[in-house]
Amino acid sequence: MDTFRTYLIRGILFSVLFFSYFKINAQSKNTLSYFLETAKINSPVLNDYNNQVISNRIDSLKLKATYGFIVSGEGTAGYSPNSKGWGYDSALTNGQSLFAGVRIAKEFISRNNLNTRLSGFSASIAQVLAQRNISLQTLNKQITDQYITTYASQQQYSLSQEIIHLLDQEDIILKKLTKAAAFKQTDYLTFKVTLQQNELTLEQQKADWQNNYSLLKYLSGIVDDTFEPVEIPYFQESLTPVSFDDSMYQKAFKADSLKLANDAEIIQYNYKPKVTAFSDGGYQSSFALTPYKNFGMSLGIGVTIPIYDGHQKKMLLQQNQLSLQTRQKYLEQTHRQYQQQILQVNNQIEQYDKIIHTANEQITYAKTLVEANAKQLPTGDVRMVDFILSINNLLSLKGNIIQYNTILFNLKNQLQYLIIQ
Repeated sequence: MDTFRTYLIRGILFSVLFFSYFKINAQSKNTLSYFLETAKINSPVLNDYNNQVISNRIDSLKLKATYGFIVSGEGTAGYSPNSKGWGYDSALTNGQSLFAGVRIAKEFISRNNLNTRLSGFSASIAQVLAQRNISLQTLNKQITDQYITTYASQQQYSLSQEIIHLLDQEDIILKKLTKAAAFKQTDYLTFKVTLQQNELTLEQQKADWQNNYSLLKYLSGIVDDTFEPVEIPYFQESLTPVSFDDSMYQKAFKADSLKLANDAEIIQYNYKPKVTAFSDGGYQSSFALTPYKNFGMSLGIGVTIPIYDGHQKKMLLQQNQLSLQTRQKYLEQTHRQYQQQILQVNNQIEQYDKIIHTANEQITYAKTLVEANAKQLPTGDVRMVDFILSINNLLSLKGNIIQYNTILFNLKNQLQYLIIQ
């Protein structure tokens, strides 16, 4: 029984380790999702917004404490010398005095007043979260833009490798034929120059790819000098942006509107009468008579009633209303731009889908022509200039397809992360 239990435990441990290893290795570091998640974790801006939310919650607790009982220890000692009638009037100063005690104070406000002020922090948190969503959307678009650029330069680099491989294979055949005097030396030199030009282009494109890759890591907050090929950017087949009413811009407007409405209520409450109660207890004496009996306490209440402040309340409310009207105008313009951008991007996506389809059909013919010329070149049935021209046509066509796909990726990225400037 113990042996069976031992094997069972070992089997469970092995399974846990195996699946943990599989999970870790399954998290590829050359995908768009990896860079998006890493950039999100490393972003100081998003961290700042998170801390602002926490800070607002702390401010809410501070406000509750402000309107609670405030207890403080106090102590004062004074001495006013008087000689031959010169000095402060002893009837006022008592010559000397000492106070040491505890003071308790509390400002009384209505429950609605307190709840309104607390709601102000909730509105501020909603504003911060709305701005955080916009910043996150902007960051995702920026990282995706650079990822697409990196992938495009990688595709150009791969295309050059493909052409160089084709030319290298042809070079082996032509070199042998040239040595055997079965192929013109001038034609071979022309071919060799073309090969070397493509090799130089390959090195340049490799540098471009690595530079774009490094910039992608820089934006994501990654410190790494390795260069592994990135995977193709993933987008859903049919991208459907959220309606404007559910967009981050509408949510930001609602958060701002609630905050302005709350500010208006607080302005109203600031002009309500305020009542403060206080009490202290301890020792206070002038040492004139029976100082050992001067232990005691006191109670008090204070009332503040606003009467006139030069119509500041009215002006504050007017400024609040102007801010709300300004936000409304910005929202209306953003709504129009949001709808127009969706229409424009969808139209462009449709156009480039057609262009890419046509270009892919042409690739088949261009590739067939290169393969046929490569077979007939050693026999002299095809001129070297025609062979090089067919390669350049294939290279140009494939390069165009890479460019079209890059534009299409960027359009999908623009549609997925709609940013209205």
